[in-house]
Amino acid sequence: MKIIEKLNKITPQIIEYFLLIISLTTIFGAVVYYFYALNCLGVIITIILVIASLFFLRGRLPFDQIQQSKSLKIELVSRPKNFFQSIIKFLKKNWLEVFYFLFYFISFIILISSRSEQAIISPWQVVKPVFFLFFFLSSAALIIILSQKKLSASAKLLVLSAHYLLNFIVAAVVYKIGYGFDPFIHQATMELIDQTGLVTPKPFYYLGQYGLIIIFHKLTGLSIYLLNKFLVPVLAALFLPLAIYRFTNQNIQDKSSWLTVLFVLALTFSPFILSTPQNLSYLFLILAITFGLTENGLVWSLILSLATLAIHPLTGIPAIIWWLFLALNKYAPKIKAKTYKIIKGSLFAAGSLLLPIALFIAGGGNFKKIGWNLSAIINPLKNLFSTLNGAGQENWLLNFVYFFSYNYNLWLILIIAASLFFFYRQKNEKKKKFNSLIFINSALLIAYLISSQITFTELINYEQTNFTERLLVLIIIFFLPFIILGLQNLISLIIRQKKPSRIIFATFGLALLMTGLYLSYPRVDKYFNSRGYSTSRNDLMAVNWVEQDANDTYVVLANQQVSVAALKELGFNHYFKTSTGEVYFYPIPTSGQLYQYYLEMVYKNPSRETMARAKYLTGAKEAYFIINKYWNKSGQIIAAAKLSANYWEVINDEVYIFKY
Repeated sequence: MKIIEKLNKITPQIIEYFLLIISLTTIFGAVVYYFYALNCLGVIITIILVIASLFFLRGRLPFDQIQQSKSLKIELVSRPKNFFQSIIKFLKKNWLEVFYFLFYFISFIILISSRSEQAIISPWQVVKPVFFLFFFLSSAALIIILSQKKLSASAKLLVLSAHYLLNFIVAAVVYKIGYGFDPFIHQATMELIDQTGLVTPKPFYYLGQYGLIIIFHKLTGLSIYLLNKFLVPVLAALFLPLAIYRFTNQNIQDKSSWLTVLFVLALTFSPFILSTPQNLSYLFLILAITFGLTENGLVWSLILSLATLAIHPLTGIPAIIWWLFLALNKYAPKIKAKTYKIIKGSLFAAGSLLLPIALFIAGGGNFKKIGWNLSAIINPLKNLFSTLNGAGQENWLLNFVYFFSYNYNLWLILIIAASLFFFYRQKNEKKKKFNSLIFINSALLIAYLISSQITFTELINYEQTNFTERLLVLIIIFFLPFIILGLQNLISLIIRQKKPSRIIFATFGLALLMTGLYLSYPRVDKYFNSRGYSTSRNDLMAVNWVEQDANDTYVVLANQQVSVAALKELGFNHYFKTSTGEVYFYPIPTSGQLYQYYLEMVYKNPSRETMARAKYLTGAKEAYFIINKYWNKSGQIIAAAKLSANYWEVINDEVYIFKY
């Protein structure tokens, strides 16, 4: 019994220690890689720095014990006289928890049985609809579990982490080869670093994630592919419930804190379904903010902010500035009023200008790329302040989902406004800390307005606003504490209502949880088409067939997913030196000339002249054109390519390869 009680007390601390180790490894891994390399010696140096930091921080860093339920009774089960009677007794006593885990594991089994190597747009194309039934049932059971005092706080925390994992891991499980585009790029880069110790030129970004994965790969033997695929979903599921609970529990200490952690998922969670440095930095930023707003959280927030900076400067710079403002507020009584105003003004200027300057440098540092572009400001804001829209289709379930989806930005603005209104109406001693969120968001809004005027020549037209729109995401993240507290106050009000009202609200909340799950992933239905296909087994086979068929140097024109399949299978060792710089032998990036040639082949005419220009650009002796059957008007393109190519090959009637 003492062992169980001890585990209940230290489980949150174990998670926090693991978070500390992850954060320190991220920071020192990035530093060691940038100034040296991540070979065996570099990994040893990183480990020594992490261990030394752990000793230094011991006693200086608070590790909170989550208050356990006073009504919790831990009983030792005596040796049963009748095994079956003891099982029946256990089931009667814990039937709700048993049903939860039954529904939970069935949901997981459905996901595993739905794994696919085909080119799909959405995981919901292959996941059986019955998955949503068991997700609904497990979520309903979890609401009841969290509303009771039967389970210890540590047990509730672990169950919530498991439920978060079920939400976040759908893409990682279903897409057998991989989901998205960027993870393939990062995986290939990390595999090269693992082999050589470094890649040149060394960037100022992504190093935190690279260092973390490579060090854990070398220590555990787990493949970079698996670590990269599951990193963000697993870490988000492990750390977010604890961080949100710690934050909410200091506001209202009742069961509303646990229910708030669960219903935060209704806000949707797309960044946490895919492992990229940007998404990992969002996770650490949320942790830095929530830890910073708790008692004695300043040191924690500094470590997490530094980790955010090591992963991605676009997110890390605001994190560091926000932490500096937190520190300024803490030590304000010891600073002269004039000095305080100067420092505060300097921090605001830094928050407004550092990100545009960083984006300007990343864009090449050319002042010709800066110009007045009003549409770059207005168009994203139009999406934020959209008018109320209805779904307008015959399926009532999807009507509900897309009424929520089409008006998501409007709902978010209303929730933020209402949360701010009610927060500042209340008497709260911690308003000064929360004022720092308004402070940094004001600076970020100015940074967004300036950054929107920068042109990125290395990006294709439809990707031009990607970087600046991320600033809007950062603004929402800094508003997240207000949203969470507003949600908690609403839940606290609901749980004081009569049972029929609670049941109605719980049912509506379950519908929102299912909606959040569905909308967080790519979709293809009667209402919406995400369009982007996944990399398939056929793409890998096509890449390997071309590699075997070629007798000399060659260049390939193909879409993005086939191109990352080449990167996955063949790595980076296939570059051509041209007058404009090095060119990869598949169309990566999309802003490169090879991708423009590919677009000519699919949207104009698949001609020998275009393929000849691709060979001339690279100096390749042979050229291939790959077209997937799912491409728009692929039948016409394939028929025309057959007339111009020397010969062709078909992979499982899905991918056509033409040689020129």
